Amino acid sequence: MNNKQSEMFRKILDLNWECKKLADAGKFSEYLEQMVKLGDMKKELRDEMGHAEYDHFIATGQKMFA
Repeated sequence: MNNKQSEMFRKILDLNWECKKLADAGKFSEYLEQMVKLGDMKKELRDEMGHAEYDHFIATGQKMFA
């Protein structure tokens, strides 16, 4: 993962955390708006990294934190 991709991933993590806080607070319209943005950011990172590398990166991360 290069520096640009790392920065993109950090932004995704931050937004994911924000989405969780919005959901917990019951702010569902704001939550949905941010989830759309989150999906767009994930797609952008996947396109930047390449689908196979992104999928491997995500799967590895899920195994580490399972």
